[in-house]
Amino acid sequence: MAWSTQAKRRAYDAQRSQYNLLNKERSTATVTGADKIYRRLEALARWSVEAENQLLSINRRVAKIYLNYLNANIKDFHRDILVQFKDRQSILVEKGTLRKSLGMYRPAPPNTRLLAGPLTNNIGRRKRGIAKNGDGWFAHIVEGGDSFGIKKRTVNTGVFMRGKAATQQRSIALRDRLLRKEFSRYINTLLRA
Repeated sequence: MAWSTQAKRRAYDAQRSQYNLLNKERSTATVTGADKIYRRLEALARWSVEAENQLLSINRRVAKIYLNYLNANIKDFHRDILVQFKDRQSILVEKGTLRKSLGMYRPAPPNTRLLAGPLTNNIGRRKRGIAKNGDGWFAHIVEGGDSFGIKKRTVNTGVFMRGKAATQQRSIALRDRLLRKEFSRYINTLLRA
C-alpha cells in the first residue's frame, strides 16, 4: 500500500507537533535541590585539601612496615669506622649509625608520596637536618658490599633489597585496604552533605 503525499505530510506534521510540545516542556523545567548539589560540590572541593593529610597518614603506615623490617634486620658494626678523605675532613661513623639513619621523607611537598630508608643530607640541594651521628650517606656502600674497591659481604650486605622484596606485597595490600576504607568514608560523607 503506497502512501500518498498528503498522508506523508500529515504524519510528518504530527511528529513535528509532538517534538515541539516536548521542547516546550523542557524549556519550562525547573531545578529543585540545587542547594544540596552545591553543598556536595563544596564538600568535594574541600576533600582534596583534607585528603592530603589522610593520604600522608596512610603512606606513613605503609612505609613503617619497611622501616620495621630494616630495624629488625640491620646489625650494628662491632666498632666505629673512621673514613678519611684527601680533600676534606675525615668522618667518624659510629656503630649503630645505619639504624639511626632510617626514616621517611617526602620528596616534593605537593606530592603525598613518602620514601623510606636511610636518610642523608648529601642527596639533592635541600638539607634535611639529619644529625651527623644519624647520616646514612654510606648505605649504598653497605648494600653493595663495597670496601675501597673490594667486594666484601657482611651481615648487612643486601639488606635493603631483601627488605623491599620481603615487605612489598604486605605493603601493597595494606595500602590498598586503607585507601578503599578512606574512599568509602569519603563517599559516605559526600552523600550525607
